Amino acid sequence: MNQNSKETPFPNESFAVVRAPIDQKTGRPFEACSYALFPGITLAQSEPKLVVLLYDSLLHQHPDTAMFLYKGYGSDPLLNRKYQQRLLSQWRALGKPTVILTTPEDRKFFRGSLGEIPTVSLYDELIANSISGGCSRELFRLSEPEEYGFRDAVAELADNMGAVIYDPESSDVNPADVSRIPFLTSSIEVRNSMKKRGFDAVHILELVYGMGDSNTHLVHVHDGNHEHSHEAPQVRETAQSPKEIAATEALFDVQAQKKNLQDLHDALLAFFWGE
Repeated sequence: MNQNSKETPFPNESFAVVRAPIDQKTGRPFEACSYALFPGITLAQSEPKLVVLLYDSLLHQHPDTAMFLYKGYGSDPLLNRKYQQRLLSQWRALGKPTVILTTPEDRKFFRGSLGEIPTVSLYDELIANSISGGCSRELFRLSEPEEYGFRDAVAELADNMGAVIYDPESSDVNPADVSRIPFLTSSIEVRNSMKKRGFDAVHILELVYGMGDSNTHLVHVHDGNHEHSHEAPQVRETAQSPKEIAATEALFDVQAQKKNLQDLHDALLAFFWGE
């Protein structure tokens, strides 16, 4: 890769992790994988802990799920073609697995440039595995890209987690309170953009695996019996702590993004491959 390229922070692909998991029966990596998680570069940069938790949970469902932490595209057409060729080569070396996608941006990329690779929505997988949470009925405003988003699956998964999607036609929320309802999305880029503009915003995976460092003020309160509450959802008062404000600012800092990628790279190798 051109060292002067603006396609950062994946210089020399040093943070990439493209590996088959260890087969617990043989102690060796799987020779061919049925699935491969493609978490997306922005999710990895922003919420590395979510990627570790997500991959760990997928391995419990599909033990031969590969990790495919790799930058697949950017703004430079020449680099894109190189990325795509290497990505295809790596995918074939893994046994041509079905790629599990987490973001609308990656879904658009795979459908437009890599039609040879079969893909599946992470959120459909989570729903099929009956993921639920029993949180109190808290409101969110769904913000999902129209063409490549996972709107229906995100809404269903949110309901399974006990959340409520705000509907302006049926809600009795005071209009003055609507702007305080957090956004909910499968796009980490949308989440980060909303947070940069001063709105509360949550990635759907934060409802499943726990809030990121910039969203701990939005942690859900679980009811005692882990069943959905029948009380009407309310808009609650929220305020970020200084620690959360610093964590939000770090989402847009290139050095912080590089550190997150390095930490994720090291954590994946240590936790899943013992290196």
